[in-house]
Formats: sequence, structure tokens, C-alpha cells
Amino acid sequence: MPAAASGVALWLCSMSLTVATVNVNGIRAAVKHRNENNHGMLPWLEETPADVVLLQEVRASEAQTEEALAPALASGWNLVQAEAAAKGRAGVAVLSRHGITDVRIGFGDVPGAGEFRDSGRWIQARTAGITVASVYLPSGTENTVRQDEKYRFLDVMGLWLDECASTGDQMVVGGDWNICHRRADLKNWRPNRKKSGFLPDERAFMDSVFGTYPDAVSQIGDATDSGRTGNPAGPVGAFAGAVDYTPSEVARARLTAGPARDPRWFDVLRRLHPEQTEGPYSWWTWRGKAFDTGAGWRIDYQAATAPLMERAVRAWVDKAPDYDLRWSDHSPVMAEYR
Repeated sequence: MPAAASGVALWLCSMSLTVATVNVNGIRAAVKHRNENNHGMLPWLEETPADVVLLQEVRASEAQTEEALAPALASGWNLVQAEAAAKGRAGVAVLSRHGITDVRIGFGDVPGAGEFRDSGRWIQARTAGITVASVYLPSGTENTVRQDEKYRFLDVMGLWLDECASTGDQMVVGGDWNICHRRADLKNWRPNRKKSGFLPDERAFMDSVFGTYPDAVSQIGDATDSGRTGNPAGPVGAFAGAVDYTPSEVARARLTAGPARDPRWFDVLRRLHPEQTEGPYSWWTWRGKAFDTGAGWRIDYQAATAPLMERAVRAWVDKAPDYDLRWSDHSPVMAEYR
């Protein structure tokens, strides 16, 4: 590498870098003026310390996204996007104040990747000296084929995460994972044990990625989780909520291996806040008073490889102070790397 290029690379790796991830719940809706005090996402983009913003559920064509974000793009933000073949669905994107290169959409050639190649659920790229990826997992719905799709997605994504980690890159995967890993990740965990987003095999997938930190062992099926009558969704391996899903060879291997003992991916916010017993939550339904009462879910994550996790110094949820100031049902999850 030429000396000048080497110097630039060293500078990029040594500078402070703030990454945000947020499900915008439709980019065109997110940028709208909602009331006199809430002018949507664009003022947030002007004020955020983030250098990179990973977007999910964009639900727009690239041209529509560029139109919605025109003021931000004119001010220097750069955009790449993967839209879904199904119009008005899913969609992920990367916004960066730096140049963006090496864009990849989908999960390469790992087994099963073809199903999700045009789903608008994974985009990765190089920016600011690191690799970033934006991911939007299927939400799933228990006892429907949507849950089968979610389990298949976990199989494919798990393989791709292994491939990405094997490169040794400084990499962060930010996105809406649509899964709460631990009881601390949702306010009302007990009645949600049979709901998609907190099913045993979904949580076991998170164990396989992140390990059980800060617990010594998995919470799934422990005395608290089971209560007096057992977890109503059954054990890991039952794939509760599925209709026709048959565990793949990948899923069976994951079950055999159990939680990662030496994880290659790290839940940045949890690693920096192991003591927090309630969230910090990143999603609240628009319905009722969930936001006001704090009945949230932590389903948005930044997952970093070890070389980048070593740089993590701060992580937080950029929660709006009031319900009327929200421009999405999700709040940005932020992390600073030095």
C-alpha cells in the first residue's frame, strides 16, 4: 500500500466514528412534518452525531428515497440502498457522511441465499474505514408461514455472519433483528413467550451469535423462564410457531452447538450496559400508551466483530423525549467507536 494511502487508512481507523441504526417505518413517512414541533427525520439527520446511519424498512424505490432525503443528500450524506422486489415492502439502506464502496446486497452464495436475494433485507458496504451492514429480519407471526420464513432467514443469516466474521474485518451489522434476546429486552416478557420475537428458537439463535453474556448460561428454559408449568412455547428445537418449517442441517448444527462459547459477534449496547435490567428499549407500538408507560422491546441491535468492539466506548438509544416527537415507532440505536 502506498504511504499516503496507508496514512489515510490509519487515520480512518483511529478517528472517532459514530454509527446509528434505525427502522424508519417508511422513509417517506419518516421525513414528513407531523406537528409544529416535530418536523420528522430530516432535522434529526442535521443534528445527529452519527457518521453512518443504517436504515431499515425504507419501503420505497431508490428514486423515492433520494427524493425524501434530498436535503440531507445535498448537505453531504451519501446513500446506497437495497429495495425489495415486492413494492412498498422492507428495504434497507446505508447513509454515510463518507464515501461508500464495495456494496453487496444479499447473502452471497451461502445455502438458501437465493430466497432472500431480492427481499431488501441485507446490504453491506465499506465506509469510514470499516464494513457496515444494514439488516431487516422478517418480523414473523407465530403459527403462520411468516414464521417459517423467519426461521429460514435465521439459517441463511447465521451462515453469512460466520463468513463475514472470518474475514477479520472491523464490521458492524446494525438493524431491526425482530428478536428480543433476554428477558431484560422487553418489558412484559412473561405473556410474550409464545409470541414471535421472543420464541425459544429465536432466542437460541441470538445465543448462537452473541453467547449468553452477561449470564453464565442461557436464560432459555431456566427456572425463571419456565415458571411452575414450563415455557408455554416448549423447548429449544421445537421451533414454536412454525407451520411447515423443517429444521435444516444448519439449524440442527446450531442446536447441537448451543450458545456460542467464544462469540465472534458482540451485542455492543449490552456489552457496554450489562447491568441494565430494562432495555434500553428501541421499539414501542404506536397503539395505546406503550411509549408513555415504557412497555418497549429491544429488537434493534448493533453487532460488532471483535476488532471493532474493542473500539466501542459508548452506546445508547436516542429516544424522543415525548410521544409526539417520534418520527418512527423505533428509536435510533447509537454507538461510538474510537
